[in-house]
Amino acid sequence: MKVAVLGGGSWGVSLANVLNDNKNEVSLYFRDQSQIDHIKEHGKSDKYLKDFTFPKDIRLSSDIYDAIKDSEVIVLATPLQVIEDILIKIKPYIDSNNQVILVNASKGIHFKRLKTASDIVKDILGDVRFVALSGPSHAEEVSKRLNTTVVSASLNEEVACIIQDLFMNDYFRVYVHNDVLGVEMASALKNVIAIGAGILTGLEQGDNAKAALITRGLFEISKLGKAFGCSMYTFMGLAGMGDLIATANSVHSRNFRAGLLIGKGVAIKDVSANIGETVEGMVTAKAAYTLSKQYHVSMPITKEIYEVLYEDKDPKEAIFELMTRPKKHEFMEVMEI
Repeated sequence: MKVAVLGGGSWGVSLANVLNDNKNEVSLYFRDQSQIDHIKEHGKSDKYLKDFTFPKDIRLSSDIYDAIKDSEVIVLATPLQVIEDILIKIKPYIDSNNQVILVNASKGIHFKRLKTASDIVKDILGDVRFVALSGPSHAEEVSKRLNTTVVSASLNEEVACIIQDLFMNDYFRVYVHNDVLGVEMASALKNVIAIGAGILTGLEQGDNAKAALITRGLFEISKLGKAFGCSMYTFMGLAGMGDLIATANSVHSRNFRAGLLIGKGVAIKDVSANIGETVEGMVTAKAAYTLSKQYHVSMPITKEIYEVLYEDKDPKEAIFELMTRPKKHEFMEVMEI
């Protein structure tokens, strides 16, 4: 198939490589022409995945309209917070080709709209063929063709299967899923918990603390998902538990590294610059905290992480407050699946 990948960051490049391995005709859109010039001269990027050698078959373009021309599938691999601008730019093409499949591969909740990608796409483009592609998938590992497993989630099973076939190969396994919102919510909210795991590591709190944070963190993001009507199974699957395990335990994770820096005393305002790429979990923490209040869902870990990020709270004080909360049973709520 002819596929356009919009976003020349680590994740976009890795997905473009998977698609190229599968013998698709791939265009990769970069906002910065100088990045393309560097890659064409040296075969590698000087900014992302610096050890990755670009296949010559992948067509590089800094013109978004040139990149998407005649595409049957468009993959969104840009940070979620800029998705509106991208969707507005490609809307004329979508309007003239209503058979195109739009695949969102970014993770997050828009901090102003308080919506996931599927709702934003519907607001701007209407009812299009949409897939959320998500799961435990560090770009650094995917680019090296290390075994990875994700989900292709769509309300249209036929479309989900098309994308499953498009991406799947012997190192990149894809499962079909139908809980689009659940996949989006799980993949976004786990980034907040991953920041907390990084903070604990930076403070040298140990494995016991991190295991508790991951377990209780998964429980509270599942509760928010349930409030939105998402399936609890989704949060126990690849987009939830799987992605959380990977993200909360790896230096490949920007969210974990952000928390690690905070735990080591780096000022919040300097964290993103140190990482060098968008840290979606930092923005998602604000959205998640706001939504937890709107939907009356108790999310104590998310609340403490929000206060560390946005209210200058000392991480050690946040940990103390979590550890000294009133006594309770582990599962006080009935979590119907």
